[in-house]
Formats: sequence, C-alpha cells, structure tokens
Amino acid sequence: MGMSMNERDPSIYCLQGPDLLAPTNQGDLSDYRFVFKDLFDVEGYVTGAGNPKWLDTHSKAAHTSPVIQALLSKGAECVGRVQTDELAYSLNGDNVHYGTPINPLAPDSIPGGSSSGSAVAVALGHADFSIGTDTGGSVRVPASYCGLFGLRPSLGQLDLEHCFELSKSFDTVGIFSRELHVLASVFQSLTTDLPQSTPVETLYLDQDLAGILSAERRAQLDKWCDHAGISIQSVGFLDEMGLSLSALSLIFRTVQGFEIIEKHDQWLIEYGDTLDPRILERVKWARSLSKDDYLSAKSEQARFTQALTNAIKASNGLWLIPTTPAGPPKLEIDDDSLATYRTELMGLTSIAGLAGLPQLHLPMTDLNEGPVGVSLMGLPNSESQLIATAKVLLEERSV
Repeated sequence: MGMSMNERDPSIYCLQGPDLLAPTNQGDLSDYRFVFKDLFDVEGYVTGAGNPKWLDTHSKAAHTSPVIQALLSKGAECVGRVQTDELAYSLNGDNVHYGTPINPLAPDSIPGGSSSGSAVAVALGHADFSIGTDTGGSVRVPASYCGLFGLRPSLGQLDLEHCFELSKSFDTVGIFSRELHVLASVFQSLTTDLPQSTPVETLYLDQDLAGILSAERRAQLDKWCDHAGISIQSVGFLDEMGLSLSALSLIFRTVQGFEIIEKHDQWLIEYGDTLDPRILERVKWARSLSKDDYLSAKSEQARFTQALTNAIKASNGLWLIPTTPAGPPKLEIDDDSLATYRTELMGLTSIAGLAGLPQLHLPMTDLNEGPVGVSLMGLPNSESQLIATAKVLLEERSV
C-alpha cells in the first residue's frame, strides 16, 4: 500500500523524510511495516522534533538511531517519519504548525501525544507497529486514545542514542501496535537477552486508583480477570505514602521541567516564541524552577521509587493502573479544562514514570466513554511478564 508523498497527510507524516527505509536483513519482523516519531535520527535527514524552527536550525543527522537500525536488521520495513507534539512537551496530539491528526477511533476527540503520528498511523493501518517515545505518557496516552496496545519499557531498556532528549530521568523508547503479538515480537527483537515469562495470578489495584475507573471499565476488567482466573487485590499504597495524584504530578513535572531547561535553554531563549503558546507557558514555568526545587523533587522521586518497588516485590504480582482518567478529551475542550485534566492524567502516568517501571496499556474500545483501557505495571525488566499476563487476560494464548 505505497503512498506517494503528495497523498500523505502532513498532520501525520513529516515531509523531510525518509519516506521509505528498506530492511537490511531478513528476520522475525520481515512481514511488518513501521513508522517512527520525528525525534529519532536517520543518517542524512534532519530530525524536526515537531517544530519547523527546530528543523531549520539543525543539520542532517550523522547517525541512525540504533533502535531503527535493529528493526531494519530484523526485516521490518520503515514507511515514514511521523509527527510529534512540539519538542514532545505535550500529551494532546495537536501541533500548531502541522495540524492535529484525526483520531480514527474518535474523530471528535484529540488523538493524544506527543507520539501522535506514531499512534494514528498504526490505528489507520498504514503500519503494523510504530516507535515513539514516552517521557510523561507520550506512548501510553495516545495508545489509550487511539485504541492500541502501547508499551513504555523500563527506564534504560531500549537505546536512546541518536534520539532527541527531553528529560533524561524519564525518557524511554516505546512501541505501539494494534495486536499484542506484534508488539511482543517487536519488543523481543529489540531485547534479545530478556527471559520469557509466565503470567501472574494476582493483580494489585490501589484503592485511590480504583475510584478513577468508570463502572464500565471496571466491569470489562473484571470480565477479563474472571476468564483468565486472575484475582484483583486492593492495596492502599498511595494513601499510606500520603501521596495524591497531583503531588506525584508536581514531583514529576518539576524534575522534567528542570531537565528540559538544562538541556535546551539556549535554543528556547532564541526560538521559544515559535512554540505553541501553551507549550511556551510550560517552558516559562520550568524556567522558574530552582536547583533546590529540582534536588528536592529528585529526593522525593527516590523515596517514591524505593517504596513502590518494595511494595511490588512484596506483592509478587503486577499492578493495575487506569492509563488515563477517562476517554480522550473533545477537540473543542477549553484550555483551562484541559490543563486541569492534564494534572490528573500526569498523576497517573507519573507512577511508572517516576519509578522507571515498565507499563503496558491494554485497550478497551467498545465502551461508551470512548477508547480507554487499563495498564499493567511491574518491576524493572518485567516486560515479558506484562506481555504474558496480557495475553492470558485477552485470551491471546497462542501466537
């Protein structure tokens, strides 16, 4: 299904290319096509990071991302570079320069970002899987809004070399797919040394998070668990820690914001006025953070990570998280409502984010609230256990 460049939707695809990268070898991914987010370098092309001025002020990449090289060497064919929210500093999926790609599952709603093109291209069937990045939810959120499987791996699991850096404490390379077995194959191709795993028998759901699930989402989850013979245990972790979602969101945004300024301030001082005003607001807020704010948030992060990791270890299971507070917000939502929603959303995404844990989103696409779902979260390097458990929950027992 080749598309010439002039047929390509510029809200999804980046015009600078590459439009096509042939596989460099035969392998486990030989039948698959993929797209990649405009944060990954490909030798001879400029990485644009979702902003035309970034594109203009940077030169052609001298190297190709090792993740893209690995996929091509396993037989996958690359069919394009796709759009991101500006500098990946947003979870909406809109871009004032290139437009908002239409969410195929909910055309009146935002597609989610910042890996918007990565999600929409897969949801449309242009590609079998895609590569995005997830710092504060940029794979998990668009996967949820577009009805896809989405994996944010453990921090450091997949190679971020020759990829745009947003926030070094949180950046990860993530994967989208319509089918779980495809996502599993891609992940296995990128991590040859991880052991295969068996599903868990118990899932743990924090009582504060259980309250966020709508009745129909909870019913769907219970149905999955009943079929799979998996039980759900309630835990009071957040309450015992004395942490609200907005407190977690603030710890996360403080670390992220400080690191963004540390990395990109020079460029932002010169060209920040080319940014979407809502993203520029975020940059200005980040600039107001002191080194003390940062160090204090980093120590809160360390305390939270230690406690959560210990709790998951002790539970001997995987933990459930509502991936998003609700279905995707409508396109016409006002900025204030969206900002309030973002705080709650980032509270949810910051749990795995702060602790560097892997999180796998499982889509629920036939509910009244629109595309939503739940996620499985586990200890570092437990991705194959998340995938094995998801297969049982969704009755995808054989591949």
